[in-house]
Amino acid sequence: MIEYELCYLVGESKESELPRIKEEVEKIVTAEGGTFLAVATEEKRKMAYEVKKETRGIYIARRFTLPDKDEVDASGQEVAVHPLATINRALQLSKDVLRFIILLAKDLPELKAIPRVERPKVESRGGHYEKRGAMRPMPQAPVAPKEEAKKVSNEEIDNQLKAKLDI
Repeated sequence: MIEYELCYLVGESKESELPRIKEEVEKIVTAEGGTFLAVATEEKRKMAYEVKKETRGIYIARRFTLPDKDEVDASGQEVAVHPLATINRALQLSKDVLRFIILLAKDLPELKAIPRVERPKVESRGGHYEKRGAMRPMPQAPVAPKEEAKKVSNEEIDNQLKAKLDI
């Protein structure tokens, strides 16, 4: 058996459907003879760029095993397409999975379950922002003293206009 790691991304708008999506991905892998290992990592994060109009998403990483070529040949089944190619194609066609990657797990560190911690949301300026900590006070910019404007009478302004306009 060869061990693989599947990491896929589900948009935040589909968070209520997450159990169904996880089950669907699991069915895709098990239909090709794969078996999932117990540990799964799930993390909600802001994405670096927008994917299919989603800016936040849930990253899910799971390990699974698939029989290697020798085990498939020993079972006597005729396989025209590698099971990994079938899994890839099914995940590409899934509308619920935004992005995914399948890697060989032998070179990767062990998966660790990340405890899910919700940050408190703070309402400000008409929107919801996550509280990041206390803001530092902004330093005040030095202000230059204002010079008093010289008072000019209307007669002086009229004289200057006549001189410039040649009236």
